[in-house]
Amino acid sequence: MQSAPARLGPKLKVISNSFRRIADESTQELGITGMQSFLLGYLSRQKDAPPCQHDIEERFNIKHPTATGLLARLCEKGYVSFASDEYDGRLKRIVITEAGIYAAERTKTRLDDMEARLTSNFTPRELETLHALLDKLVANARDDGRRRQEGD
Repeated sequence: MQSAPARLGPKLKVISNSFRRIADESTQELGITGMQSFLLGYLSRQKDAPPCQHDIEERFNIKHPTATGLLARLCEKGYVSFASDEYDGRLKRIVITEAGIYAAERTKTRLDDMEARLTSNFTPRELETLHALLDKLVANARDDGRRRQEGD
């Protein structure tokens, strides 16, 4: 008789905790958390089309109060600023500052090294499969969150 496969939740939690701990350690000297560094990395890639807070919430699958807190702390540290949208004055665009770009560049190398360590014994094909499977998990998680908000 074949045993049931192990639950994904505990495995994902171990990976998440490890990623967060390593990310937090690698960004500590800049006074930011791993999550803040992920956000700065995203913003540095969006320099030409700064996102609004709702875009951040969607991209990172976080709630409004969490995004507000993250952005407020990054603003206090001088890593981001807010600008009115040129077409809709109600929207505030999140603009990464020079200090934010510097922090994103400093942490990118460390985060790349961390990811390389975590995937060091994967073949290119395994990595491709892993990314495809994780993309499916992320899509399912986002869909589940939307259904829960809609009351399904």
